[in-house]
Amino acid sequence: MTRYTVLKKTGTHADVLAAAGAADLLRELDPRILDLQDRFVVELRRPLIPADLDRANAGYERLDREAAKDRVSTIVTRMKAHGGPNALVEKFSKMRPEEWSRRVWESLHGRPDFVFSAPLVQLFNPQCCRGYALMKPAGTHRSDKTKDRWAEPFLEWLRFRGYFAVSAGWFSSGDLRLFSPIPASIRGHRLAAVGARFRDLKLSGSSVKIDCRAVLGLARILIETANTHEPANASLSGVYVTHYKDMGQAHTLIAMDRLALPNWFELRTREQAARWLETIEGHDTVIRRLDDTHSDEFALLKQYRFSLQWQARNAIGAFVEFLADYTLLVFKRRSLEEWLLPQFSSAGTAPILRGDPEVRGLLRQPGFLAVAAALRGATIGAQAARHYGRDDHREIRYGLLSDLRRAPRRDTGRIISTFIDAFNAESLRRHRAGLRAARIAGQELEGCLSAMERLPARLSPAGLLCAMAGCRPADAAAARSQERNAEAIPA
Repeated sequence: MTRYTVLKKTGTHADVLAAAGAADLLRELDPRILDLQDRFVVELRRPLIPADLDRANAGYERLDREAAKDRVSTIVTRMKAHGGPNALVEKFSKMRPEEWSRRVWESLHGRPDFVFSAPLVQLFNPQCCRGYALMKPAGTHRSDKTKDRWAEPFLEWLRFRGYFAVSAGWFSSGDLRLFSPIPASIRGHRLAAVGARFRDLKLSGSSVKIDCRAVLGLARILIETANTHEPANASLSGVYVTHYKDMGQAHTLIAMDRLALPNWFELRTREQAARWLETIEGHDTVIRRLDDTHSDEFALLKQYRFSLQWQARNAIGAFVEFLADYTLLVFKRRSLEEWLLPQFSSAGTAPILRGDPEVRGLLRQPGFLAVAAALRGATIGAQAARHYGRDDHREIRYGLLSDLRRAPRRDTGRIISTFIDAFNAESLRRHRAGLRAARIAGQELEGCLSAMERLPARLSPAGLLCAMAGCRPADAAAARSQERNAEAIPA
């Protein structure tokens, strides 16, 4: 035997736990977990022999309901999930080592039963929860055990092991948010190490904020612990998020999501890894500072999480929508002299947006970049100049961003043209007064409008303009210029 297969029978985190549990059981053989679409395969370095199982134990200690040692045990306690794991530990403690090893060997090779009669527990196998699959007939008592006839004892034990090896969870208002990283191609020992660091993340707030920060934190851990530089989603494709609602006497499964790890740009060199980590830190700072008790900021958190539910082009389109609305929020907050929310950096944002070919072409268009810089200089840049005490800043155009963002697509060109006329007229007045000011040439405006008209319907031209206008300039000189004199536009 050189591989062990876990079929994806449930389509839930239970499949991930079984694969992780098998890798944990066979960790002496340095296994690799591979995702082959309809199954996980645990590949071994060499063929398994009976002696390899001589040190195979239960995989965890008996769980004390009164004294949880860590968050992993606390979750089991609060979910009332002791039954299955403790029943297995009791059987293990009463068996001779050679008998235990023999039964594990036989089960790995297809024996249908195991050493105990496994109860199905929703923490490890959400399909047994009435809230999801109604496997327990309607009208039966909560303690009814008829669902247990569908249990596969050996597979359930692997799920117990997998939970203790890789899963992480955080409580929000009594509800449990359980995260199970999904292997793509990863060694078992690395998955366990990543899981240990993942559980140590300090997360709080609403479920939406926890989701966003958990995904960013997991991506950061993967990059920091990688021996070779490769995208985070090459090791883990994403994470299952399972929500258990606190109903008072028990928790009930409410929702399951699958979030993707970011696949923003290449990761093949040390410099690219450093840029990844800097970008992740910037995103995490923004997510952490958004107040999920405010409806507008909570909506932004949901939009950001939506960008993590897709890959490639769809993710970038969702991210553009988030950036555009975030720009409006920053502008609004700063008009009230609230400066807690930071701007994104164009140096970290533009490479993400270039993942979409249509956006990549737009970001290479000089006219678009010039108009975006003008928009920045007349809104957030001018705000910064006033905040830092500059009296010669441009006129702050308060309604411009919101008008541009909310107008129908057919009106985008008209709004931009009207703004550029006013912007150039102001530039002329500033030149006459001896002040530095840029002007948008007619060919730049025409190039911008023409490029935006060619964008597909799935991308918002106004959203892209607002998104780039809200970012700090990429080069240090322009950044200092924005902070000090609000122009942020080359002369």
